[in-house]
Amino acid sequence: MAMKTMPISDAVALIPDGARLMIGGFMGVGTSERIVDEIVCQGKRDLTVIANDTAKPGVGVGKLISQRLVRTAIVSHIGLNPEAQKQMHAGELKIELVPQGTLIECIRAGGYGLGGVLTPTGAAAMWT
Repeated sequence: MAMKTMPISDAVALIPDGARLMIGGFMGVGTSERIVDEIVCQGKRDLTVIANDTAKPGVGVGKLISQRLVRTAIVSHIGLNPEAQKQMHAGELKIELVPQGTLIECIRAGGYGLGGVLTPTGAAAMWT
């Protein structure tokens, strides 16, 4: 079976506004900058981003935050991105902070088609 390739611009054109995107990387390292740049170029809006963190301004997911293209970020850390913090405090960006191990387990479970994950952190929160 031959692998089909397409230009990045065509691939990003398939992403609708309001899409949920999972973006790899740690503080922007390992993030596909060319794809992020094309998302910015095409001005995709109201995105939900699932990532380790919001990176730094101008790097990886941070570019999407700076351009105000993200409506919700499901991440384990926003401490290196003051723009994400500013937008969160202003009510312009919804941040769902998830412990890093729980985030990774949710991603793993989702990849296997499991419907949910119960962690000690989640169980403790349910009983308090």
